[in-house]
Amino acid sequence: MPVNILNLPGLTASDFKETDTEYHVKAAPSAYSKLCPHCGCSHTTIGHGKLPLFVRDLPTHGKRMMIHVDAPRLLCKPCRKTFTATMPEIDETRQMTERLVAWIGRQALDYTFAAIAEQVGIDEKTVRNIFTEYAAKLQSEFKRETPVILGMDEIHLGKARGVITNIGERTVVEMLEDRYKTTIIAFLRSLEHPERITHAAIDMWRPYREAIQEVLPNAAIVVDKYHVAKMGNESLERVRRKMKETLAPKINLGLKHDRKLLTKRQHDLTDQQYLIVSGWLRSIPLLGAAYDLKERYMQIWDIESKEEALAAYLNWESTIPPDLAKAFKPIPVAWRTWRKYILNYFDDKRVTNAFTESFNVKIRRAYQNGHGYSFEVLRAKILFSDSLQKRVQVQERVKVKRKQRFEDIQEGRVMFFKMMVAEPEPKYDIRIVARITNLGADLPTLLDEIDRWTIL
Repeated sequence: MPVNILNLPGLTASDFKETDTEYHVKAAPSAYSKLCPHCGCSHTTIGHGKLPLFVRDLPTHGKRMMIHVDAPRLLCKPCRKTFTATMPEIDETRQMTERLVAWIGRQALDYTFAAIAEQVGIDEKTVRNIFTEYAAKLQSEFKRETPVILGMDEIHLGKARGVITNIGERTVVEMLEDRYKTTIIAFLRSLEHPERITHAAIDMWRPYREAIQEVLPNAAIVVDKYHVAKMGNESLERVRRKMKETLAPKINLGLKHDRKLLTKRQHDLTDQQYLIVSGWLRSIPLLGAAYDLKERYMQIWDIESKEEALAAYLNWESTIPPDLAKAFKPIPVAWRTWRKYILNYFDDKRVTNAFTESFNVKIRRAYQNGHGYSFEVLRAKILFSDSLQKRVQVQERVKVKRKQRFEDIQEGRVMFFKMMVAEPEPKYDIRIVARITNLGADLPTLLDEIDRWTIL
């Protein structure tokens, strides 16, 4: 038998067998607890036979590891009840070693439940349950740095889930179970030093705005440019779909094929693409008018100042033709409701959370492709996988109470009397302290990792 093959101080190996896929080790506990779980007595128990247990351990040399151990059965004299002795290093509820349970939890952050279950030789549901407990432990220890510029978006994974980002550092900070106002408020209040947040970029979801106003009254709320600007393309698309009723099937099919070219900014079109688009616009005047309206709306976001942007929008709104008013109606409605927060984009910061769209697209694909990934699993993989975290060193100014020095003590009976009747006012020094902080899951690294998840 190989020497010390188990490397478990609590178990002594006595026999060993090997198959093509498994190791089997016969072992006995070096020590065990005689504490009765029923009455709490530990010194009045006697032996009452043995219970053969089949315990799984860490895979070794590419093979599954099985430990055969006879667990002592004990009889408690005071309460006359029998029980199985607790052995060190064994999780008897799962008939695994404790180190295997910990290993499964860690591995589940990087590999699918099915792959781990196959490697260990257990049910996939068991892996899921272990991971759930492991993720809860990580959650209790999880600390995040409060962003200066906060982003709020959502992704539909079964239902709408809140996605919180650090816009300045391009990291994912949190994924919330939902996007209700109470959930957002609870998250904001859980942050350390929420007063650090100067800006918050959101889409036009009222609970986001109300939660920020309640918890972060001094933060500037910015409606994300991406969500407002894309309304121009959405309005153009409504016009195109409405034309299906009047266009010949062959023409409609061609227009549908080229619809993505219509949504591109005119200055982003290649010469060949411009010829295609201009051909459609000349042959269908109403589509040409809608396209011109869309382009002029997009140009608003190229303006520098808030005042000029508002003037440009008001002028644009006044030029909407009556026959296109219904298709473009959502834009004036949004501006009437959210004008102040839309215009905040044109301040110096130019805050936008558009970079999260690439994350949303990929994480949705990973969720839809399956592999056993629930929202809870995806969230844990993103927030707790150590390789994804963006950690940096930051320096902080810390106020430290100054110790009284002998040279600082003033002479005189008056000063002595003051010191006797009241404590002197404490004095402080300012020190620069460096620490390592976690900014969240780094987006470029995360996007590469999600691609790997989808092919596992």
